[in-house]
Amino acid sequence: MAMMPRKEKAPGSQSEEVVFTVKELLAIPLLKEARLLAGEKGIHKAITRVNVMEVPDVISWVRPGEFLMTTGYPFRDEPELLRQLVPELVKRGVAALGIKTKPNFDKLSPEVVEEAQKHGLPLLELPGDTVFSDLVRIAMERVLAQETSQLADLQNRIQSMTRLLLEGSGLYAFLDAMEDMLDNPVAVVRENDKPWLSKSLRSAEPTEVWPLMQSLTFRQVGRGSSNGFMLLQNAYRIYVNSIPTRKMKQACLVLIERTRDIHPLDALSVDRLSSLAGLELANVEAVREVEGKYLDQFIQDWLSGKIVSEADWKLRADVCGCTIPEGTPMCAILVGWRAPEPAEKLREIARRLRSERLRTVEGLLAAPIGDDLALVLPIGNLAFSDLDREEATAQLTNKLLAELRALLGDRDLKLYAGRVVERSDGLQGSWAQAKRARQVAEVCGLPGEIVAYDRLGVYSLLYLIPSGEEREQFLSRFAAPLQQADRKGGGRLVETLEMFFRCNGNIKLTSEKLYAHYNTIVYRLEKAQSILGVSLDDPEDRLQLHLALKLGQITPGIPG
Repeated sequence: MAMMPRKEKAPGSQSEEVVFTVKELLAIPLLKEARLLAGEKGIHKAITRVNVMEVPDVISWVRPGEFLMTTGYPFRDEPELLRQLVPELVKRGVAALGIKTKPNFDKLSPEVVEEAQKHGLPLLELPGDTVFSDLVRIAMERVLAQETSQLADLQNRIQSMTRLLLEGSGLYAFLDAMEDMLDNPVAVVRENDKPWLSKSLRSAEPTEVWPLMQSLTFRQVGRGSSNGFMLLQNAYRIYVNSIPTRKMKQACLVLIERTRDIHPLDALSVDRLSSLAGLELANVEAVREVEGKYLDQFIQDWLSGKIVSEADWKLRADVCGCTIPEGTPMCAILVGWRAPEPAEKLREIARRLRSERLRTVEGLLAAPIGDDLALVLPIGNLAFSDLDREEATAQLTNKLLAELRALLGDRDLKLYAGRVVERSDGLQGSWAQAKRARQVAEVCGLPGEIVAYDRLGVYSLLYLIPSGEEREQFLSRFAAPLQQADRKGGGRLVETLEMFFRCNGNIKLTSEKLYAHYNTIVYRLEKAQSILGVSLDDPEDRLQLHLALKLGQITPGIPG
């Protein structure tokens, strides 16, 4: 995938930093005999420190901006290791690599030189009489002279950003100010959350920044919690620093190399400003926590019928930022899990669903209600242009289920939907229907990943039958005798009949499902018919017996 094009630096946006470069290093009298073998394009890289490498596993020790020196002794017998090391040094932001070839090498292998040239890493062949300690001293004197002025600039940067946060401008203003200061876009990337982006990325065309957004995830940016330069999968070079957080999800402050090269002072600024970003994140989290609790309570009161007037609903919806416009058709959905989820996890899932931008639906609301997770699904009027409402709602719910499964990582997740309502005060009934749909589906063993109340058919009627003498007489006639026979050791008659009806009267399939012999199933069915005085070949008897078994499983409901 093509890399996002670099933007030209705006004239006068920032003065050039005074730095000690690789080119200036080569001008030191001590290195007048040194040769630049590769990486001419990188000679303007800034050097911030000097390091000596005499072990092959140096990667975890190097730092951005280092001039790395070695006698080559660790690679004398395995020169291939040196070639493999070059791209890793580039990823770590090493400014240049100097190798004293004598006495361990006659000359560096062409493969090493080619690899350094490929990655733009300045590769220096140091004279055989080079004394590393003298070179370290001279180079660091130059570096420290530059750092004195840089520290003053860094202090000014920190003070200006601190004043911005104290004014309460917010996280986006903080990131925008950082972009102006560093001449490169910045982002806050957080675990299981969308990234916060500075202004040039927010205003860019989606097709332009889409490759970057695919890589700008915590899984890639925050892997290993490593700080420093990184190359993302799409070849973007970034500088990452972990944001200190307490009792919050992990996060990183990311500087993206887009307008110009990242200078050492820029990286140092990111390191220092990460703490300020952490304070602002904590503030965002606190606000989100309060808003989330208020929105949870609003949805709970809405679905339970505690908001009695339309005026109250409008007022509370406006205060808590409800994104469903007045007059939008909607329905309530209950999310079914394979196993009950703890209350804290339900609250976290609800917050995540509200913060994520789903492709399926705009304005989805979510809140925990007791041990359940409730969704308020707005149904756009455009969905009814070519389809009837029931079919359009079914299609939208199917798409929502697929996206929720991918987002939450639960392939066993199910949805139970109430009827679509036109007014906000009708959502209480839709929620009650969603709960009934789940109860009926569970006790009656209804198949399907989505169970809509309108498609329960006869089961919804059975649910609405209240307790009473007629109900008890019907159950006593068809269900109670079988249950009594089972308690006395009659041979699992109720279970066999239930499976018989589920298998559409297929005795062979019933025996396979119950792991029982065919003749055993025949015997049980005949015994049940004898006890009740009915015939399974009679459609009327068969219907009444089937209804009695289902009715016995359903808790009596209340019409409405």
